[in-house]
Amino acid sequence: MRIVDHWLEGATRSPLATGGDMPIRRFLVEHCTEGWADGVEVMKSRGVSAHFLIQRDGKIIQCVPCNKIAYHAGQSKWKDPKTGKVYTGLNSCSIGVEFANIGDLVRATYPSTMGDLAGKPIPRVEINGKKWEVYTEAQLAAGEALSQCLVEHYHLDDLVGHYHISPGRKIDPGPAFPMARYRTACGFPEAITIP
Repeated sequence: MRIVDHWLEGATRSPLATGGDMPIRRFLVEHCTEGWADGVEVMKSRGVSAHFLIQRDGKIIQCVPCNKIAYHAGQSKWKDPKTGKVYTGLNSCSIGVEFANIGDLVRATYPSTMGDLAGKPIPRVEINGKKWEVYTEAQLAAGEALSQCLVEHYHLDDLVGHYHISPGRKIDPGPAFPMARYRTACGFPEAITIP
């Protein structure tokens, strides 16, 4: 994978709302869409955006160039693991990656809004008494390669989940997401510095 002029080479582009310029990128935030339709449409309907969306089949869609602010972090704070400085309003300094995944769920089959998946059983795992949609290996492999590419290209300082920077407010990407695997693959320790 390769970033050229802040776009991932070969990724499908589906533009979403952006803020101003983001001259400094500090870290990467992993999310899940938590919606029952196409991930880009879910973000549009909620008035949010992310730099990237990874579909269940591993296809990567880029919605915002990496030098522009995307609306993915909301009210949030992050503690730089190198300096200990705490930052807030993290859309201005982080790259957001969304995974098409509903997160915690009660249904057993995909609804009619899910195209080819409609009516099929949802692969689930039970963790702490809740059922969570399983991330596909195609998604995880694509997301891991993308995360490594972004960390290396932009010399990012950290990789976290949305729930790390918005505790008590957000649960994504959830416990079914292999955060330790991603952090290790990107050269970070498994433990995360929480503000």
